[in-house]
Amino acid sequence: MHSIKELLEFGRLELKDTSEIPNKESRILLAHLLDKDLMWLITHDEEKVTCKKAYQELLERLKSHEPIEYITNKASFYNEEFYVDARVLIPRPETEILVDKVLFTCKELGTPSIVEIGCGSGIISIMLALLLPKAKIKAVDISLSALEVALINAKKFGLEDRIEFIQSDLLENIEEKSFDILVSNPPYIADNESLHVKLSYEPSNALFGGVVGDELLKKIIDLFLQRDIKILACEMGYDQKEKISEYLKEYNLQAEFYQDLAGLDRGFVLKKEQ
Repeated sequence: MHSIKELLEFGRLELKDTSEIPNKESRILLAHLLDKDLMWLITHDEEKVTCKKAYQELLERLKSHEPIEYITNKASFYNEEFYVDARVLIPRPETEILVDKVLFTCKELGTPSIVEIGCGSGIISIMLALLLPKAKIKAVDISLSALEVALINAKKFGLEDRIEFIQSDLLENIEEKSFDILVSNPPYIADNESLHVKLSYEPSNALFGGVVGDELLKKIIDLFLQRDIKILACEMGYDQKEKISEYLKEYNLQAEFYQDLAGLDRGFVLKKEQ
């Protein structure tokens, strides 16, 4: 048997060469293994437990660069905790800005109708449903396994009856032609771009957007123009502003681009003239 304090020191030493935050990640893994919160570890550091072997297995997974979110099946987004696994992309902090943009555009809409393309774990649609209780939301994804994860999260927040999850390639299986808002955080990385080893654990169909990388973004813009949709809010790659701007010029349109917290171009909002 080992004390909590001893195991945490063991974990810190195991992670010191591969983790930028070995203290924090060793605590997260042990708390997950024991099904306790971080405060419990602090207040029970002398308590003896018999889980070193299982703990070491988790540490080895993290040392091999498997994302800690997949190991613990937990990811934070917009101050809420969501279930994630290897079937879906791990939520990124910059996507919270996309949610903010949609909320801002909904200020003057009483009961906004929203459709999300590529919902993945469901985080965007779920947060919008929580923050816009009168919104009508459809969330689509081409991956049935991703939709299974999204439904897990929707049930966690009691929203399974408020969000309609639909398997669809873009809007192919969506009969409605009219929405107030189309929102999407689509794959936008070029197919041949080399990725950090951690990204190799994430589903490729949620990362790669085509040979150039912006093909899906352009398809989403086309769908926005073809249907009766008032507003498009979309995330994009940090280096795609110029290409998207040029594409929009073909339609005499101009988007409002926004940056992430690092000051990188990260997305755009496009409105049709009323």
